Amino acid sequence: MKNLVSLAALFFVGMTLKAQVLSPQDDGLIPKSEMHTGQARVIPYAHLRQDDMLWSRRNWERIHTLEKLNHPLYFPIQALPDRKSLFDVMKDAILSEGSITEVYDDDLFLRPLTMNEVSNRLFRIDTIRDNDDGTILAIDSIEIKSNNILAWDIKSDWYFDKQRGELKNRIIGISPVIKDPSEGDIINLFWVWFPDARQAFSTNVAYNPNNNTRRLTFDQIFQMRYFNAIVMKEDNVYDREIKDYKANNPMEQLLESKRIREEIRNREHDYWQF
Repeated sequence: MKNLVSLAALFFVGMTLKAQVLSPQDDGLIPKSEMHTGQARVIPYAHLRQDDMLWSRRNWERIHTLEKLNHPLYFPIQALPDRKSLFDVMKDAILSEGSITEVYDDDLFLRPLTMNEVSNRLFRIDTIRDNDDGTILAIDSIEIKSNNILAWDIKSDWYFDKQRGELKNRIIGISPVIKDPSEGDIINLFWVWFPDARQAFSTNVAYNPNNNTRRLTFDQIFQMRYFNAIVMKEDNVYDREIKDYKANNPMEQLLESKRIREEIRNREHDYWQF
């Protein structure tokens, strides 16, 4: 009996060692085929009834990529074999993979953009002509890359679910913010319907400065709100942004953003008072 147990143990050990054979392509201690991120799936949202929503409010927030906490969304500027920046993930999912199809012109999601329109916004041809006879002097191609992304704008709804007794946030749309190469203005490149992008975000990981083994996917970062954002606008009767009624005063705009955040946080506490 002991011999049979020993043989079975050796068999299973052998199978385990065979399954853990590594190659240089794995680039780590665990084979890539066994990594969880390659088999990740989108966790569906919990079912929500309108009668269970005691309160909701829509916010527009801006995630500045140069803030230290937001660096996992910005770096690496050049794609690496094991990870890419959020912009490269989104661009490849739209143009190469086709996993993101819901791309729109603005945050109202009324006019969808075709593949050619998205390409024209990412790759531009700048022609320099002579002012006298219109002769072409030079042709310069401009490509929007990861280092051109100044921030990410997100449109989301905060709501209190009385059935689960919690305050939740659900992102509706996301947009890369750039400086227009021709005009120099800060603009939104396009808007992506966030639920359509979750599959691409859930299969790509970002850098975790605390633990390289427990890297988070981009979908997890957004669902856990593992980033720092500034409120640019809240749903209001005038449909105006904070900078419209707190003009020419960045400090007042920042304090107003903080006030809105604290008001949302305190609302959950108020609902739990008996």
